[in-house]
Amino acid sequence: MKNNLHSRIFTLTGIFIKEQFKEPIALFWIMLSPCALFYFFAATKQDANYFQSEYIEASAWFYAYVSSSVALFGFAFYIIGRRESGFIRSFIYSKQSKIIFLYSHFFAYSLISIAYCSIFYLATKIPFGSYDLEELLRITLRFYTCFVMFCSLGAAFTLLPINFQNSNTLLSICSFFMLILGVLGASKTNDIVDIINLANPLTTATNLMTNDLNHNKPTVAIIALFAIASALALLKHLRINPVWSRY
Repeated sequence: MKNNLHSRIFTLTGIFIKEQFKEPIALFWIMLSPCALFYFFAATKQDANYFQSEYIEASAWFYAYVSSSVALFGFAFYIIGRRESGFIRSFIYSKQSKIIFLYSHFFAYSLISIAYCSIFYLATKIPFGSYDLEELLRITLRFYTCFVMFCSLGAAFTLLPINFQNSNTLLSICSFFMLILGVLGASKTNDIVDIINLANPLTTATNLMTNDLNHNKPTVAIIALFAIASALALLKHLRINPVWSRY
């Protein structure tokens, strides 16, 4: 029974991953835009010694941004999309089917997020020096912690009674405000912005990327508890019917 459950989870995970390759332009854009923005930011610095600095210090914000994009506009957004398309109502009709769907969906985007992290590393590391497998593993672990944090936020977001179009708008607004607050915080505008940024998930993710996880144990513990609570809430309260359904 357990082997059959695992087999179904792995099979559905593979289907979800293949589904992403049906939109090559979106995949290409998600991979390309952070890399292009990274080099554009480096060029605007006008610092001849920029590439002599610590790589993780220079790239932490970009890893945080990529993890938030995959979690919010991948993991969370597509749960709402599958609900609105009727997929969940048609196939998720028991507790076991919920488990299979949610595990598969999370595993699929976990693998996709790690792939994005690795590609970004390969595309941006070389000006700072040679590739380092141990460094990549450390970065990937921190990146995945950020991804889990944003997935937890996204899971809570999917429980709202909103449709696919509204969810895109709201996620874009949330992402925009996180970016603006992060940029203002980095420019040291004022103390008020710094205080607000304490609650900015993107700032938290940047700090996680910059420092070793051992130095962020309280934050990691909170993320773990929040992730467990979000998973249980999503498993129990996953919306079955589309918002527009009258049945």
